[in-house]
Amino acid sequence: MKFILLSFLLISIHSSYAQESILVTGSKISKPDAIALLAHHNKVRKDVGTQPLIWSSKLSAYAQEWADHLAKDYNCNMAHRKAPGQDGRTYGENIFWGSSAAEFKPVDASEDWYSEIKQYKYRELTENNWDATGHYTQMIWKDTKEIGVGISICQNGALIVVANYYPAGNYLHQFPY
Repeated sequence: MKFILLSFLLISIHSSYAQESILVTGSKISKPDAIALLAHHNKVRKDVGTQPLIWSSKLSAYAQEWADHLAKDYNCNMAHRKAPGQDGRTYGENIFWGSSAAEFKPVDASEDWYSEIKQYKYRELTENNWDATGHYTQMIWKDTKEIGVGISICQNGALIVVANYYPAGNYLHQFPY
């Protein structure tokens, strides 16, 4: 009986930090790439004690629209949407550019955003620290529940990865977790 109870607890703890499968990605990202990117986000979130994200095919379709828009430019110039969101919702947004789709994978975007942790010290988000750490803090933002990702290949072969988050994070004068 103790073994069954312990097994149930371990499975419950594990499943609370892992979305086992993604039936439909909602974008051009493959299922294995989506699972890897989501798992990396959730590992980072677990490290700071925030709840795991779930994959949203709706957010992925939205992110895909922007990734395709950015890829239309030969040089793949990166730019955030002026006001990311739909249906009265505000979305957070991270963007990644990799010089070659053959060399970079979508999870590299998540790892790049995470690398900002080197510059982050736990404190409220301000105008002074947001620019250097905003990708990382969006990844771990306490109130964010969903993520969706779109990818596109630019004419020059570069990879664009757009992640949208709901609810958005990175509110100034708040703590991310």
